[in-house]
Amino acid sequence: MGLGGGDPDPNPEMNVWLSSGATHLWHLGETQPATDGSAKSTRLMQRQMVTLDYQKRKQLYDRVQQLIAENLPFIFLATAQCLSGAKSQVGNFHPAVLDHYTLWNADQLYLRTATQGRERAGIR
Repeated sequence: MGLGGGDPDPNPEMNVWLSSGATHLWHLGETQPATDGSAKSTRLMQRQMVTLDYQKRKQLYDRVQQLIAENLPFIFLATAQCLSGAKSQVGNFHPAVLDHYTLWNADQLYLRTATQGRERAGIR
């Protein structure tokens, strides 16, 4: 079974992350979390779902990902391969694996001035 989505927000995948979810494949059909790790993940995912502060939500989901990495209830086998490019004058360009590959940090992208471009190239 391939589990995947193009959304970096985990909420569309709650069926996988919550212990009661229909596609919570490592303990399918459980009525309550089978392990402490599963219980922690479920609580963290429920908290992040109703948390409005982006940084707090990210911290909660980051912790879930740490728990998954520590307990390995399933192993991620594939990641999309993508190639992206931008002109050298585009600053803070860091392509991502998920959609939108080049615009996930659009609020942080900027155009370098001619002086900044020359300094980056080592020209004075």
